[in-house]
Amino acid sequence: MGSLYRYSAWAFFGFKDYTKRGYEKNSKNFNNEALNVDLTGKIAIVTGANSGLGKYVATELFRRGATVHMLCRDETRGEQARQDILSQVKTSFTAENKEVDVNLLKLHKVDISDLKRVKEFIKQYEQEEKYCHILINNAGVMNNERTLTNYGVETNFAINTLGTHFLTKQMVPILQKSGPGSRTVVISSGGMYLNKLDTSDLQFERMKPFRGTMAYAQNKRQQVELNEYWAKTYSESTTGIKFLSMHPGWSDTPGLNKYMETFYKTTKSYLRTTGQGADTILWAAFSKEVDDIPTGSFLFDRKVVPIHLPLAKTKSTEDDIKKLVDILDKLSEEVLVKDYSS
Repeated sequence: MGSLYRYSAWAFFGFKDYTKRGYEKNSKNFNNEALNVDLTGKIAIVTGANSGLGKYVATELFRRGATVHMLCRDETRGEQARQDILSQVKTSFTAENKEVDVNLLKLHKVDISDLKRVKEFIKQYEQEEKYCHILINNAGVMNNERTLTNYGVETNFAINTLGTHFLTKQMVPILQKSGPGSRTVVISSGGMYLNKLDTSDLQFERMKPFRGTMAYAQNKRQQVELNEYWAKTYSESTTGIKFLSMHPGWSDTPGLNKYMETFYKTTKSYLRTTGQGADTILWAAFSKEVDDIPTGSFLFDRKVVPIHLPLAKTKSTEDDIKKLVDILDKLSEEVLVKDYSS
């Protein structure tokens, strides 16, 4: 029983739950007031905030009064997204006779695969902002060709796993002093159910031919395992930080259209809206209903769900996860001392 079973089970659960129809069914049990939260005074960081789920989440955090720091690789696209968000929120606020403080929506040109730039950003952030109550790890990529960053690390892995781990670790002291009640949310993918954690080929040197979808699914498995590791290492009782991961179902986003064009065209009529995909991200980020959910949990449609399909044989050992973390930490150190142009 291996990959064929996983694909079959994933497809079954996908069409049953991950679609728009699945959301409509599951959302009947949602508390409609759970997201009616005033976030004035809260500070959030959203990576990959220029489009799709990240942009939607940044919009809704800002709409509720939070100071939102948008981390985007492309400054031009990031600024366009910022202006779009301001315009959208201003329109709704005008109807409610409310004013928008444009200074609460901030853009930073940060490619999280560039660890030196991440470190520079955090140093600057600590001087100017000091606190962070919500960290949304949304930035991701699914390149369908194997490429390397300018410091020689495979690009999908560098952004989805290495950069996400490095940023989260660097943010722990800031999140800790901002709590208790600080939260991190990693946006994973249902595709991670297809993969068992594999630390033997993290940069896909042996994947012949290279398949971006499978590289992405492995990265998303890594993120979920890392979330559990962070939760154990930085326990909520000690740090006040709740670590959560989730998957948004099959959502209609520019990224899905770009990276999985055939799948997108085939399933477009079944896909969730961006707002439906983002619902549980927002719920995880600030709803009081999440207070009693254990740190390290994996969420789908406002529920804690298993990180493995039944009988799929994808469970990792503690040694597997420790090996992943050790490799990431060592690689981070090596990258930081390298002489490369950003």
